[in-house]
Amino acid sequence: MTELLNARRRMPRGRKLCLFALAAALVLLLAQIPALCETLFARGLTRLVSAAVAAVTGLFSVSLYEVCAVLLILGAAALVAGLIALLCRRRFARVRLWLYRLALAALCVLIAFGVLYAPLYDRAPVEDALGLPEVTATDESVYEAALYFADRLVAVSESLERGEDGNVVPSHTFSEVGELLNAEFDALGTSYFSSAAVRPKAVLLSVPMSYLGITGIYFPFTAEANVNVNIPPYQLPQTMAHEMAHAKGVSRENDANLVSYALCIRAEDAYLQYSGLMPAVAVLMNSLPEELYAEVRARLTHEILREYANASAHYDRYEGLIDTISSFFNDLFLKANGVPQGTRSYSQTVSGLVALHRSMAQG
Repeated sequence: MTELLNARRRMPRGRKLCLFALAAALVLLLAQIPALCETLFARGLTRLVSAAVAAVTGLFSVSLYEVCAVLLILGAAALVAGLIALLCRRRFARVRLWLYRLALAALCVLIAFGVLYAPLYDRAPVEDALGLPEVTATDESVYEAALYFADRLVAVSESLERGEDGNVVPSHTFSEVGELLNAEFDALGTSYFSSAAVRPKAVLLSVPMSYLGITGIYFPFTAEANVNVNIPPYQLPQTMAHEMAHAKGVSRENDANLVSYALCIRAEDAYLQYSGLMPAVAVLMNSLPEELYAEVRARLTHEILREYANASAHYDRYEGLIDTISSFFNDLFLKANGVPQGTRSYSQTVSGLVALHRSMAQG
């Protein structure tokens, strides 16, 4: 009798799914209202919850994102095998139960994403927080910025040690780079970014991540900034700063790139400067007409050009079908979150770099 009464009290599965779906839709809808995403989420709920989660996950040196990824892959394989087995045995009621639980879990993840990360896509642009002026990027202004940063790159390059392969030798350990970048974020002195310190995690499965075409990833469900350490040495600080920017409250990829460039280039440390200048100069050069591109390239030393070539050769080794599929789904994910340019948004930092040049040249 007690079991019968409990069964009657249970909410029907369809109704429960509808309620969770409505909750997910409501959270995602609120996350797209600019005033709410900045005050209620970015500087409020999202920041508080993410900081609390990071305080726990930061106690572990291993990346919990990796653990989740491995468990998710194994769980998905077990789920498919289990469903096939149930279908073969014609246990359709059990199949419906499994699918119901899967749908419920997916909606819970969607709600969590709507609280922990989705609102950050509709925040105000990051330029004001970095103290950058409004500019219009023209061939002339991009050319001036490219020359300015190329000259700084050459000067910084001369102060760094290089290995036999021609690549710069890191002057700091992984954790030391993280400490330097946390200090750079604190020096900005703005409430736009979370004040909570970020503990970047080195990914143990960096080689498989390279085949997926991923140099780093912020996992909002564990609030971890994960960095692929199987990348060219000069890219480590800038990549780490990019993922830390996500953890600090920046979702859009072009904004995270600009933050990483600004932090590294403005830093006093030569290794951080070099890490920011290398991709910044490449982005600006690639935005110029051919003749202006050639002029800027002529300013670079053989050592710098060799390191660019080494980086290209490194990534060529991991290109293939897996990388293409990964990029395709990443592109869909970004577009689904209000970034119409998709993966092209990673390189849309030219105007920001022009503004950074103007602020540094005038300062």
